[in-house]
Amino acid sequence: MEISAPAPYLYRAKRKIMKAKLKFPVAKGRNIFFPNKALCPMCKTAKVLEPHSMAIVNLGALLMTNRKTRSGSMSDDLDGFLRFSWHGAHNGGKGRDAGIQVSVDIVEDTRGGQADLYFCSTECLRQFLNECVDELERRIEKARTHRSSNKRLHRVAKNTKSG
Repeated sequence: MEISAPAPYLYRAKRKIMKAKLKFPVAKGRNIFFPNKALCPMCKTAKVLEPHSMAIVNLGALLMTNRKTRSGSMSDDLDGFLRFSWHGAHNGGKGRDAGIQVSVDIVEDTRGGQADLYFCSTECLRQFLNECVDELERRIEKARTHRSSNKRLHRVAKNTKSG
């Protein structure tokens, strides 16, 4: 079975992607669009939003008014979120970073339960998702370091009492 290369028209020309400084969450409350300006938040050179080409992450919820007809609408009674989490093993479970639980709120409490994140290319979308995972890994490492220093303090305190 031969695997063919992806169609070249699906990808934009290579762009230098800058290391964007992201502040999480990127969308919150009534601010349900990211970015706020019509410029790609990752490469900061290409335009996004209408009428430009773009990759979009849509997050959403609808308040269903009639499930039979699949009718629903946005509602201020709903808040949307997108969170990346690490849940370490516990209670005898096995796995890396046991006992550590951390998360990154990418989108938080968006009114109406919906949000749209826009990027000029799949390359910039991938960079954004990588940045989100990198932030999750930073938080895991911080929790790991904090846990190690707490164990050292506990050992020192225990040794001081017994000495």
